[in-house]
Amino acid sequence: MNTKKILRTDLQQLVFLGIVVAMKIILSQFSFGPVMVKVGLGFIGSVLLGYLFGPLWGTIGGGISDLISSALFGNQGGFFIGFTLTAMAGPFIYALFLYNKPVKIWRIIASTILVTVIVNIGMNTLWLHIMYGMNFNAALIQRLPKETIVPWIQMVISYFVLQAVSRVKIKK
Repeated sequence: MNTKKILRTDLQQLVFLGIVVAMKIILSQFSFGPVMVKVGLGFIGSVLLGYLFGPLWGTIGGGISDLISSALFGNQGGFFIGFTLTAMAGPFIYALFLYNKPVKIWRIIASTILVTVIVNIGMNTLWLHIMYGMNFNAALIQRLPKETIVPWIQMVISYFVLQAVSRVKIKK
């Protein structure tokens, strides 16, 4: 095998990973909708990390995006490793369903529901409980209305984004 070609391909993939990570950081700064069901756009970056880079590099990209985002914009309450784990878990779950697989509605639904239940409801509620001493059940009840509505919006957006990205031939 040609070592030069392998290194160039790896460098291209690494640069592309950096671009998607930057896109995730930028998109996470935007949201729409009323306070009760505010939809942030950072999930698009998580979906793309999983879809394009797979479980390992998607997870790494998610972690890097959280660290850079924390450094650039700061987080309310300061840096907390739990939220970095959350940022890594999302792309990992999306990758399990979407990486090197055809874009199917059931894959988007299943991965989004798992991310919602495990990451958004489970992990994030636990981190709020640990960080702020909030009653876990109270925090959970407070978060449930949003987490029953927002995932459906995310599924629709994810479907259209992945349909568009799947049509573009990206050399791997």
